[in-house]
Amino acid sequence: MRISTKLSLLVVLFFINIISLKAQFGALPPFTIQVEPIGGINIPGIHSFAFAQSGDKWLFIGGRTNGLHGLNSNDGFDPTYINNTVMVVDTATWQLYSASLNQLPNSIADPLRCTNMEYIQSGNHLYMVGGFGYDSTLFHFLTYPTLTAINVDTMINAVMNALPIASSIRQITDTNFTVCGGELEKLGADYYLIFGQKFTGRYDHVAGPLFTQLYSDKIKKFNITDNDTTITVSSFTYQMDTTNFHRRDFTTAPIIETNGSFGIGAYGGVFQKTADLPYREPITIDALGTSVDTSYHQIMSQYTCAVMPMYDSVKLNMYTTFFGGISVNDYNDSTSTLVYDTLVPFINDITTLTVNAFGVHSEALMPSHFYDRLGANAKFIPNPHLAYFNNGVLKLNNLPANSQILAGYMFGGIRANQGNLGVTIANDSIFRIYITTPPSNIGINEATLNITNAMLYPNPASETTTLLFNTKVSETIPISLFDITGKEVQLISNEKMNAGNHQLTINTSKLSAGIYICKVGTTHLQLIIK
Repeated sequence: MRISTKLSLLVVLFFINIISLKAQFGALPPFTIQVEPIGGINIPGIHSFAFAQSGDKWLFIGGRTNGLHGLNSNDGFDPTYINNTVMVVDTATWQLYSASLNQLPNSIADPLRCTNMEYIQSGNHLYMVGGFGYDSTLFHFLTYPTLTAINVDTMINAVMNALPIASSIRQITDTNFTVCGGELEKLGADYYLIFGQKFTGRYDHVAGPLFTQLYSDKIKKFNITDNDTTITVSSFTYQMDTTNFHRRDFTTAPIIETNGSFGIGAYGGVFQKTADLPYREPITIDALGTSVDTSYHQIMSQYTCAVMPMYDSVKLNMYTTFFGGISVNDYNDSTSTLVYDTLVPFINDITTLTVNAFGVHSEALMPSHFYDRLGANAKFIPNPHLAYFNNGVLKLNNLPANSQILAGYMFGGIRANQGNLGVTIANDSIFRIYITTPPSNIGINEATLNITNAMLYPNPASETTTLLFNTKVSETIPISLFDITGKEVQLISNEKMNAGNHQLTINTSKLSAGIYICKVGTTHLQLIIK
């Protein structure tokens, strides 16, 4: 559910407010990302679904088969485009298996046909909560108060062998679960139903009387007891914040915090209480509570999108990579300009958000990107053969040095042919997502730790930029600029420098617009020339 009442009126009036934004990008992470579409696979496009995996097999339930929902009561979440199947993909053969939900009573099937439900996989159980959809008995659109438990392995086996699926499904209801557009995460034994809304009635760009909309403004923490026969939920506690938690359609990901504990990062979401714009302040959720970083405003990808979390346990850097999505900022490749757009367009950019050992956020625009506007309501599916922390964060230090590693895949979501007011469809392409590690992967580029506090200002730059850094010891430090192909375009310095702070002015007036890498020893900084 992307557009609010006021913002949809802007769409109707075709009013777009676009201005240049000189955002301060941080240093590039010490790895690169590559995306590769896989051809020849015939899988229907879906988005906003629930997902689980067992080994190399993928399970999809719910979601929609068209693009972005319509804005009027006759096309907003048209029931024609519900995903009425349970889908299994065997990635060993790329074969698709499916089972119709029509074999179930509507009372069970309808919550499985909904969109924007909250879900999480815990072991062999896929738990699905809430979601927005059409009740086939009441002939009415609503947010479901349902918790569905799916036995992942038995469901996959049933679908692949054309067996009845009912025995793999159990459901209970609780008004706490009447939420859509939120996220469901887990820390230890506790489940967290984060933000979201209760939406009832027919979606329309004109507020009322066709629908009611009530934001949760809460994080609901609870426990699930499940013996594979009976499900019990208990110990509900609530944290409420009517300002910072007034969000839906955002992205969450597991994180490693600066003290080494597990947490949850919540990013973006809509709509601000005083403006029809996304939230941009990241929120950290853990067992002790929440914290909102009001000092940082996320540059890109403020709507639900595919996301990949990674942690460097030597440098203590948490990296969260966002794949495309919908964003208040859009990088224009033809003009090499970051553009601020109040209509919040679909984008094709890939960005990595870094939280360093001091808890400071920074963001980098990765040199690679999609050739279509993808990622919104898509799913990043991790490679199960890599090493992860217990909360699902990739152990970056365990990857071999100087290698291209298959990190996982991206599937589904919404594909758009332009940022705003274009044609959207459900994406049916699968992408391989690769990480390329640096020559030394001892703490990810840990060979030289003598360079600290490196930054470029201004960034983006035009005529000049200033390089600031500190070196702990006296040593020869090569400093050069490289283009995104890896070609050295400017040698800045290769001299011995004394320990301490340094400041160098770099003439960039002869460089073409685009993305460059400034290497200071083995430290990599991203520089955008406009």
